[in-house]
Amino acid sequence: MNTKSQLYKASMIALKQCLGLTSTESLLIVSNIETNEIAQSLFQAGLEITSDCRWLIYPTGTISGEEPPAWVATALKESDAVIAPTFKSISHTKARRNACAKYKTRIATLPGITVDSFIRGLSADYLDIKKISEKVQDTLASHQQAIVTSPSGTQLTIDLGNKPVKSIGDITQPGMFSNLPDGESELAPTNANGTLVVDRCGNYITEPTRISISNGYITEIEKSPSGERFTQLIQTAMEKDGNNNATYIAEFAIGTNPTARVTGNILEDEKVLGTCHIAFGDNTSYPGGKNESILHIDTIVISPTIHMDGDIIVDKGKLLI
Repeated sequence: MNTKSQLYKASMIALKQCLGLTSTESLLIVSNIETNEIAQSLFQAGLEITSDCRWLIYPTGTISGEEPPAWVATALKESDAVIAPTFKSISHTKARRNACAKYKTRIATLPGITVDSFIRGLSADYLDIKKISEKVQDTLASHQQAIVTSPSGTQLTIDLGNKPVKSIGDITQPGMFSNLPDGESELAPTNANGTLVVDRCGNYITEPTRISISNGYITEIEKSPSGERFTQLIQTAMEKDGNNNATYIAEFAIGTNPTARVTGNILEDEKVLGTCHIAFGDNTSYPGGKNESILHIDTIVISPTIHMDGDIIVDKGKLLI
């Protein structure tokens, strides 16, 4: 099977199975120039389902979580369904949240998606992902505290607190939202203390990098090339926010997608079964989250061991529940 046909197959899964698009609905594809190959495949697949199909390209933002232009925000709320393979994330923006909450648009975002990740991540059995994710969600809901350790040196205590949710590729009802490819269960923590050693965070962190966290906030980032790149990202967000909200722990999640692989693409890396990720910045998309920021950035821990209230949930990257 060549790449074009693989893209078509993945596009149909995204539109039909995940978004549940019908012939009577309007579809909007939102992309940046870097993701046009995927957007074109989605557009062609969309036209086979509905004649009311539009493709909007806008200039790439400077940071994930930055608000899109106003004309993009308007287009989001005027559509029944939106799929957004963008280079920078619009997942945790007011434009996306408003379109879902107020106008009941259902939205799939694919920030930083690559052709390989799109094909691989959407070849998974999403019924299997649903079963795994629900087990993780139930486990998060029934425990109060997680202790995460890893071979690279993480020793982090996280207060779970808020209600967990699951992301399983089901965006079929009005107002629903999720990333694609999907597969995780997540929540907004209420506190965290200790040392996080990030194994990967896109092109920002490419080797294990130590981050110190106290009372939920980053207090120190290792002075290495990766650390300097991540520090610059955080500082840029802080300048745009006018506060230190970009340094706050926004999310704790466990990946549940068996076909995902760690490749350096955050969107796919965070979904890998048995990994966990800790995000910083905005958490207002999650139940109980109140920290607003222009930034939401996920950092990946590979092969973690996770204890919750003394129970071993993940052992060196193997999910035990």
